[in-house]
Amino acid sequence: MKIDKRSALKQGQIDILETLYKYRFGSRQLLADSLGIKSGSNLFEKLNVLMKHGFVARRYDKSYKLRGVPAAYYLTPKGLKQLQLIYGSERVTNAIIKASYRDKVVGQSFVNHVVNVYSCTNKLQHQYPPLKVFLRREMALYSYFPANPPDAFLSLKTADGLRRFFFDVVPKDMPPSAINRRLVNYMEFFDDGGWDATNSNLPRFLFLLENPATENRLRRAAHAVRSRFDLDDEVEVYTATAENLVRESSAIWSNIDEPGELLSLDEL
Repeated sequence: MKIDKRSALKQGQIDILETLYKYRFGSRQLLADSLGIKSGSNLFEKLNVLMKHGFVARRYDKSYKLRGVPAAYYLTPKGLKQLQLIYGSERVTNAIIKASYRDKVVGQSFVNHVVNVYSCTNKLQHQYPPLKVFLRREMALYSYFPANPPDAFLSLKTADGLRRFFFDVVPKDMPPSAINRRLVNYMEFFDDGGWDATNSNLPRFLFLLENPATENRLRRAAHAVRSRFDLDDEVEVYTATAENLVRESSAIWSNIDEPGELLSLDEL
């Protein structure tokens, strides 16, 4: 990778900035996992240097340790502007930089959710090394994603072709109205031809739920909303619970139309 001469940062530092740009918030352990390095003092020192120069900040207070919540690192507007110098404003847009001013004050539940999505997609990539993961900042650059996009867009190349997925992590405290609204937004987007520009089949939906009760609630809602838009034959919806993601078996996904069969991602 060619480094822009306007950047005085080392490649290892740029790699950290790139990773935080992609995921928005991340713990030190997740960063180490993504970068393929040990979560030891070396990474800690690199993060401290970036924080000292104002490129990175973190969300943390003493109460986090008691609750088992790790510090969440994120890029400051200065850090994003540094990446913009290297990669240009088409990739790191002014709108993304402007939105980043909220990161130091955004609600902790949102931060926890973003870190959880990061953790879940990392686990999926360990199960499927060819899996490509695109997060919201990346999706915002393309018109063929909904205005309120999924937590992640996944692309997996298999022997049978390329499989694409909208991936959402649904917390147990998400109100039924919010679940329903998310489903309706997706169906409206597809029904209005928002995905047509890709000239490809509609992506499959993957919903990862915290517990079986939330999973059953979403499955019922997905059936109802999909039927309302007459998209039963075009839209495939799969669910799984978070506890299954950490098990050895990768066959955890259940089609809402065939609940008795568990499949792996490359079988969907």
